[in-house]
Amino acid sequence: MNRRPVKSRSGYDSFSPRHTAHFTVDQPDGHFFEPRRKRRPGLLILLFLLAFAALLLSINFVRDQFVHVAHVSVPIRGMNESFEGYTILHLSDLKGTYFGTNQSFLRTALKNKHFDIVALTGDMVSSRGNAQPLYALIDMLRELNPDAPIYFIPGDADPTPTSMTYAQGGSPFAPWVLGAHQRGAQLLSSPVSFERDGQKLWLTTSALLNLDLDTMQGQFEMQYFKALESGDENEIELSKYNLNWLENTRTARTAMKENDIYISLTHVPPTDEELLYAPPGSLSSRLHLVLCGHYLGGLVRLPGLGPIFMPSKNLPLYGLFPGKDTYCGLIKKGSTYLYDSPGLGSNDGLYPPFFFRFFNPPTATLLSLTPSSL
Repeated sequence: MNRRPVKSRSGYDSFSPRHTAHFTVDQPDGHFFEPRRKRRPGLLILLFLLAFAALLLSINFVRDQFVHVAHVSVPIRGMNESFEGYTILHLSDLKGTYFGTNQSFLRTALKNKHFDIVALTGDMVSSRGNAQPLYALIDMLRELNPDAPIYFIPGDADPTPTSMTYAQGGSPFAPWVLGAHQRGAQLLSSPVSFERDGQKLWLTTSALLNLDLDTMQGQFEMQYFKALESGDENEIELSKYNLNWLENTRTARTAMKENDIYISLTHVPPTDEELLYAPPGSLSSRLHLVLCGHYLGGLVRLPGLGPIFMPSKNLPLYGLFPGKDTYCGLIKKGSTYLYDSPGLGSNDGLYPPFFFRFFNPPTATLLSLTPSSL
């Protein structure tokens, strides 16, 4: 007897011509094949960018633990050959920061570096109020070069350097200033000079070049007489200091000659008007070089663009993207060179709290003077 074939119960019957006739190669039925998962390129790009940003931040963090040493040559008009190669170590805005134990990272960076003089241009203690890192810095510099004098000026965030309340120990200087003096650094209160082959190099502050000394003489003398009448020892000490400082400044300004070299220390950079439009024949018009700090190079710097923000009312757009050479490095204003140090420390209130050093390492600068006919 011929039996009719039993229908197969296997799953392979699904591949018979009758079952697969409605499929096409390009468009298989979704119920038959499992759909392929779509790739998400946006997520991959985001992950890559996050990994790249994390790598940059890690490298930047490690880099900021060390100090970069910048070497800058400054042309000085009318300078004789005896000052050729005269080198100033310029440090600014330490902000009460340690770089290693007892500034060991700074010591490593500056070891075997030649410098003739040290200029500290303010905010070395800053609003953090810790002078110990400054003391460690001064001790380290004295060990590296005992013959190099160290001069400093206060910054806008430093504690007031002189006051009547500080005179209880017989000195009008603040404790942090006295501590610096005890370690061999000097507050630049009146101009000082260094002579080679008949030419003098003057180190001063910008304010000392423009003071009306005669008017101030009368004011300080009146303060001194009032102090004597009151019998307040603190007030008497401060008045004596002011009169002595004024007399030293007057003597120095009398000795200044037109062919001398003039280098000014200031914390906040002077405006273009102060440098470009100084009265002809004035001491300000003789300035060869101004050393300053304050802006920390903008803290956050982008390669090729420079800082994204500098909080200055003298800049357009409230300081947004001011340009890579603005208040950072060596620039020329008229006949005067201005060097604004990127500084050493971090943000202490000048910038928004989320600002930090980015592509802007802590920097110490060695400025070497060279003669120029221009």
